[in-house]
Amino acid sequence: MRAQRPGTRHQGQDMPASTTDDIGYDPFDVTVMGNPYPYYQKLRAQQPVYYTPQYDTYWLSRYADIEDMLQPRNNSKLVSSESSIPMPEVLRQHHAGKPPQASLDPMAPMTLLHSPHYDEVRRAHAQPFTPRAVAQLEDFARRTTRELLAPCLARGEFDLFLDYGGMLSALLTCRLFDIDPALAPEILETVNATTAYDPERGGIDNAQLFLRMQRFMLPSVARRRAAGADGSAPLFDGLINYRTNPDGRALRDEEICDQLTCAFVANTETPGKVAAQGLLELSRRPQQLAEVRADLATNVPVAAEEMLRYCAPAQWFLRTVHEDVEIAGVTMRAGQRVAGLINSANRDEREYENSEEFIWNRPIRKQLAFGMGQHHCLGLHIARLQIRVLVEEFLARVESYEFDLDRAVLRPSYFHCAYTSLPVRVTAR
Repeated sequence: MRAQRPGTRHQGQDMPASTTDDIGYDPFDVTVMGNPYPYYQKLRAQQPVYYTPQYDTYWLSRYADIEDMLQPRNNSKLVSSESSIPMPEVLRQHHAGKPPQASLDPMAPMTLLHSPHYDEVRRAHAQPFTPRAVAQLEDFARRTTRELLAPCLARGEFDLFLDYGGMLSALLTCRLFDIDPALAPEILETVNATTAYDPERGGIDNAQLFLRMQRFMLPSVARRRAAGADGSAPLFDGLINYRTNPDGRALRDEEICDQLTCAFVANTETPGKVAAQGLLELSRRPQQLAEVRADLATNVPVAAEEMLRYCAPAQWFLRTVHEDVEIAGVTMRAGQRVAGLINSANRDEREYENSEEFIWNRPIRKQLAFGMGQHHCLGLHIARLQIRVLVEEFLARVESYEFDLDRAVLRPSYFHCAYTSLPVRVTAR
């Protein structure tokens, strides 16, 4: 099928281009970023495969189409070789059938790599994120959460993300990455600042993000290398001992940091935002809040899945087409791009009844908030642990709470839409 202008619904091969009823979706438009959900509704209903010629990109908005996109048969055809959240300036470069290949020397960040390099690097540092390893962090997470919450409750007013949820995540990042916990506030501030939308360039400066995260991780990598990387610290040791294929080259310390940046950033900023937004949604629905409170141990893990569906901040991820592929009946050519609007898919009426409503105990067949397939989120277990602990400990110790949304900060971004500051007033039990 030929590339079409925005506003065209794809119905058959070689359908003539049209601009009728153009929705005007552009993820880098500040109006869209301010409230993308009405656009998502229109895309799902009218133009589920939406092509933007300026970016040479197809945008998928329905759950089933994104699920199809992420199937294993497409692993070698669809690769994040230009980043999964690129700047608009990247997408304005068109490739005419020659998609860019990620560098192997120096090795590009893991998420940009083809298989088998992607799979090898992922396996080399995956052990700390397995269910068994994450379960061993629960005592630390609960103890830390209670230590954070105690002074907040004494004050009666605090920031649910910056003082509570985000701080737990930053402290867990320090534990995982062998960083002095005194740096946790600086890490949280740096991550939030680095991933903020740049209005002049229209996106996130990925190169700057990786450089800033290296500053925190490089000392830990150097210590492990000096200690011999004997496997007792698998997050680092697996990558220190990894050798590139086929030349057998060891990764430099900076390359190791680049492989870990995605986990570092995602763990620091995402779980606390989901928990904070989820508690806000419950506060808006007193009956649901009462039902969750009736048995926290049983009900919070269920509610956490709905929080992930409804509140997860990631908006979309991109793949570059490396081999011609057909998705949702549309042929996409090598060098073009396809993006999955996961926040739209999570509200797809075809997948969820009353999809625009928050329903704490709704049945969720599959959790798309973490992606699926080859690139499913490595940190899904640790994210679930944090959300569950944050919500359980808060509701167990707080009698009532209300938010000061006039002072809250909802940061628009083309890839992340979430509160970065959420002041709350509480009455402790």
